Amino acid sequence: MRSLRGINYEVFEHGSGRPVLVLHGFTGSAGWLSYFPELPVRLVAPTLLQHGNTGHQPVERAKMSQQIKDLSALLDTADGPWTVVGYSLGGRIGMTLAACDHRVAHFIGISTTPGLDAAERRQRRLQDEKLAEFIEQEGLEAFVNRWERLPLWHQTDEMRAALRPERLAQHPTALADSLRSIGTGSMPSLWSCLDRLPRTDLIVGEHDVKFQQIARNMQLIRPDIEIHEISDASHAPHIENAQQFGTMIEKLILGGI
Repeated sequence: MRSLRGINYEVFEHGSGRPVLVLHGFTGSAGWLSYFPELPVRLVAPTLLQHGNTGHQPVERAKMSQQIKDLSALLDTADGPWTVVGYSLGGRIGMTLAACDHRVAHFIGISTTPGLDAAERRQRRLQDEKLAEFIEQEGLEAFVNRWERLPLWHQTDEMRAALRPERLAQHPTALADSLRSIGTGSMPSLWSCLDRLPRTDLIVGEHDVKFQQIARNMQLIRPDIEIHEISDASHAPHIENAQQFGTMIEKLILGGI
């Protein structure tokens, strides 16, 4: 555990060399570090607020601005420049960090988005609140069952079974409050701030049509953004095609050193 601005964060670290911050997705934890190959870098993986052993904070303390301040304190623990890799929720947080902290020299986003416009955010907040209430009223197992059935996954029964214990290990109230504090409907839009991003690479699954389009729209604004597709995968390419993901993430991380 590492104390960041008064909160004890679960942080896994592996290797040595230039620091790379890796940020997991919703219902995940620092344990997603296991999807990364052996690399000559220092991988630093915190469990984000409202998840796993980092635990439950009031909604206001877990909003994007507060999470970014915590992660900026984590960047203080090693000389940069830093590479930041973020998946889905972690990608949204990592992109925000990269846009406002000059120590981030390279951002790699996996199945992620810069956010929504004002009208879309209002609608999404209503959806996030309904899902949060579902978790609180129906329980974590019912939510996980529902989450596993979403069409955005391209996973075998074995993959779902492997992920299920981590999902069921979450605290239901904390997970519900994650949706309220830092869901897509609550995060500030970054579309007008893409020019503030450092070198940026985006990884998307072959079958993840929604996030492929988001990546292309980002590239229209920032033509130097590079998009990398993982075959036979959807929203979780690091799980659904782990071999190709490992090869790709190694190339992207080491290419930024």
